[in-house]
Amino acid sequence: LGILVVFMLGLMSITCNNGGGGGTKETFRNPKEIFSKNGVLDTMFRVKFSKIRIGDKRVTTSVFNDTFVPPTLRVFPGDLLKIRLKNDIDQMTNLHYHGMNVTPLSPSDDIFIMVTPTGDFQYEVPIPEDHPEGTFYYHSHAFGLTEYQIMSGLSGVLIVEGELDPFPQLEGVRELIMYLRDIQIDSDGRVPTDIDPSDPTNITLNGQVNPTIKIRPGETQLWRIANIGADHYYPLQLEGHTMYEIARDGNLHNQLVPIPSGETLLLPVSSRVDVLVQGGPEGVYEFIDLPFNTGPVGDTYDGATLATLVSEGREEEPIDLSSLNFPQLENLCEQPIPQNKKRTIVFSESADGNTFFINGKEFDPDVVDTTVEIGTIEEWTVQNTSEELHVFHIHQTDFQVCEINGVQQTFVGYQDTVNVPYMGQDPNQQGPGEVKIVINFRNPVIEGKFVYHCHIGEHEDNGMMAVIEAVP
Repeated sequence: LGILVVFMLGLMSITCNNGGGGGTKETFRNPKEIFSKNGVLDTMFRVKFSKIRIGDKRVTTSVFNDTFVPPTLRVFPGDLLKIRLKNDIDQMTNLHYHGMNVTPLSPSDDIFIMVTPTGDFQYEVPIPEDHPEGTFYYHSHAFGLTEYQIMSGLSGVLIVEGELDPFPQLEGVRELIMYLRDIQIDSDGRVPTDIDPSDPTNITLNGQVNPTIKIRPGETQLWRIANIGADHYYPLQLEGHTMYEIARDGNLHNQLVPIPSGETLLLPVSSRVDVLVQGGPEGVYEFIDLPFNTGPVGDTYDGATLATLVSEGREEEPIDLSSLNFPQLENLCEQPIPQNKKRTIVFSESADGNTFFINGKEFDPDVVDTTVEIGTIEEWTVQNTSEELHVFHIHQTDFQVCEINGVQQTFVGYQDTVNVPYMGQDPNQQGPGEVKIVINFRNPVIEGKFVYHCHIGEHEDNGMMAVIEAVP
């Protein structure tokens, strides 16, 4: 009887959650977690069509293990990650370990592997002992199907433990893991096969619609915020609170980066940030995704309330965040780079906006577009000649952003994803939008073939991706 009562109360909470005023909102829930044991995380993901609920809507969609919110995988540097992927849908699929500095060779993070319908594959990803600690994620990277499969639910968070080790002051702080994901549902209760990013989109936080987050006044929490959706940008604001960014894309910063209330933290597709939040005075506050426009020929997104933050209960003495001792990092933008290690990468698209190019070419998985030497760093100028935003991402390694539209950027750390302004976005910028980055190719583990691309699902599926090979 007790179990039945608990089940019915949980069902009532889900049923009454309408993401707005009235009714009983759900309480925020962290995703299920799977931890490595004795140096190995060994699990199985079955991809299949399942019927799930998003707010007050039902949708039949392809997910891992019957859930729209797959588990967070937690590993340590030096561990072995083993995932058996079983494919029970009528499309090919695969897995990519986004942001991880691991080998691209099979059976590790090889995105050229395609698991056919009814097939399976055993991934084994050795995580180097010196791997960065932080927030990463895993997702489908099936060529031509990435947008559809990620929007359907084939993405989840992967954490490499140890990020907070330099900060004993933060020991024991509550940790919230936030999956930000967009999903469209057609009249048949399915994800449309022909997705238009500007169509009405359901915005979810861990599969929930506007859940309630509890915090005590003065309490410090760590929020791992991951944009693991298909197309959507998230311009984030937290009412009445400062978000203190400590890491981005699985890389700890060299300093605290405050985003005060009223200022916006922009999270492009596939970006992850780890922020500290300290509870304000007792009250109710909104965690907001603002409306966003990606450019004159791009997409327009409505805003949404991601969660409601309730500060209540016994007041705590706030942790002195100014006492946090961040690591010293190498400033790659100050390193001398020979002319033959400088490249220009041009993102462009057709006049009808249906085909996308890198350096004038559509993606061909059988052609190596760029060859780099292991042991070097290179300066890339990524240009955008279109009138909509693009999101540059490279596999296996990280980079430092040096300039955006000619403006030097403050050095706070490294990342694997960056927003590229569109042509004409800055009225003071003549010509294409432009981002100058320095990419680190010195890690020998990256030897092999991988890709760089725009991480907006629609764009990469329609050509905006290129093959790179790292050679000795």
